[in-house]
Amino acid sequence: MNSTMDSEPPTLDDGDVPAAGAPAPDEPEAVSSLRERLLRALADAENARRRAERARNEGWKAGVAELTGRLIPGLDGLDLAVRVEPPDNEGGQAFARAVRDGVRAARRELLDALEKIGVERLDPLGQPFDAAAHEAVATRADATAPPGHVLEVLQAGYRLPERLIRPARVVVSAAPRDAPGPS
Repeated sequence: MNSTMDSEPPTLDDGDVPAAGAPAPDEPEAVSSLRERLLRALADAENARRRAERARNEGWKAGVAELTGRLIPGLDGLDLAVRVEPPDNEGGQAFARAVRDGVRAARRELLDALEKIGVERLDPLGQPFDAAAHEAVATRADATAPPGHVLEVLQAGYRLPERLIRPARVVVSAAPRDAPGPS
C-alpha cells in the first residue's frame, strides 16, 4: 500500500485563512476610495446639469430680451397713434375712431403677448424715480408732486423678472423754484 494515503492532510493554523465573508485586510480602503469617487462623480454630474440648466435659462432670457427689444419700437409707434385725437369733422372722426380702435386692439395684443412670455411693462407715473429702472430725460418744477417723482412717462420701460430690457424714459418732478428750501 501507499504510505502517502495513510498520512493525514496538512492542517492550517487559524491565523492563515480569513473567516468566511470577512473582508481582505486592504478591502475597506478600496471600498472607501470607490465610494468617494462615485460620490464625486455624482456631484460633478449634478453640477454639470445645473450649469447646463442655467446656461439654457440665460440663453432663453437673452432671446426674449432681443425679441422684446425689436418689438418695443412698434409698440412706441402704436402708443403715439393711440394718443392722436380725431379731427372735428364727422366723417373724419368716424374714420379716425375706427383707426384708433384698431390700433388699440393691436397694441393690446402685443402687450398681452409680451406679458405671456414674462415681459413686464414699466409705467411708473406718480412713483418715486428709480435710476435702476427709469431714465430721466427732463425735470420739471411741479408744486403738486413731491420732488423726485415721475410726472410723465415719455416711453414705457420693459423688463424680465431678472433683467431690464429698456428703462422707462420719464420726466421727474423738481421742487418749484419759489418754494422755500429746507431750513
